[in-house]
Amino acid sequence: MRKTEHNQRYGGRALAALKALALFIVTIAIGTQAGDPPPKGLMLNLDFQRIENGLIPSKTLFPLHVPLGELSTGTFNDRTMLVFDEGQGLDIPHSSLLDPDGSAWVAIIRVFALTDGLVMSQGDDEKGYAIYIKDGAVQAAIQTGHSTIFLRERPENGITPCLNKWVTIEVKIDSDSALLILNRAHVALVPLQEPLNGKDYHIQIGEHKTLPAPLSRSKTATPTGFTGGVSSLKLVRQ
Repeated sequence: MRKTEHNQRYGGRALAALKALALFIVTIAIGTQAGDPPPKGLMLNLDFQRIENGLIPSKTLFPLHVPLGELSTGTFNDRTMLVFDEGQGLDIPHSSLLDPDGSAWVAIIRVFALTDGLVMSQGDDEKGYAIYIKDGAVQAAIQTGHSTIFLRERPENGITPCLNKWVTIEVKIDSDSALLILNRAHVALVPLQEPLNGKDYHIQIGEHKTLPAPLSRSKTATPTGFTGGVSSLKLVRQ
C-alpha cells in the first residue's frame, strides 16, 4: 500500500513537472508571437562532447541541433573540438531566438588558429558583425548603421599573438558601443551609431560563401576561413 501511494505521489509530481515544462514552452511561443522581448541569457552553447548522428546539440533551454557537415573532430585536453581544414565552414541553422534585438549581444568563441581568415560572422546582406584574423591578430568589423566600425588592438599597446595557440575571443555589442575581449583582456572599444538589431541573421564559422556585410566593401577581404580548431561557441543576450 505504501509503495502504491509512493508511486502515485511520484507519478503526480512527474506529471506536474511535465505540465509546467509544457506551459513554459507555450508561454515562450505566445510571448514571441505577441511581440514581447525575447528571453535573456545563453541563447546558443554548442556541445561538442555530445555530437551524435552528425548533429551538434546546443546546451540551452532552447533546443537546436547543428549539422556537422564535412567537418571532423579532434581531441584536446580530453575535450572534443571541431577541426576546420582549408575551405571548410559550419552553418548554424536559423532561429529567431538567435537574432539580436538591440539588447547587449555577446559572441564568444574559443579557437586554435593555424592561419589567418574569417573566424565567424552573424548578419544579413546589410548589417551584422564579423570576427577574423589578419596578420596573426584578431579583429572584428561591425555594421549597425550606414558605416562599418572596426575593433583592432592599438600597436602601441601591444598586439596579442593569436596563431598556434588557444585564444578566447569575445565581442560584446551594446546599444552604443562594441568591445573586443581576448583571453578576458579588454583590448579595443569603439562607439556604435545604432544597436545591433535585425531578423533572419545568418551565422557562419570558418569558410564563407560570400563576404559578410561589414566586409563587403573591402578591397582586400576574402571569404576564406581560418584553419585550425574550435572548442566552444556561445551567444548571449544580456
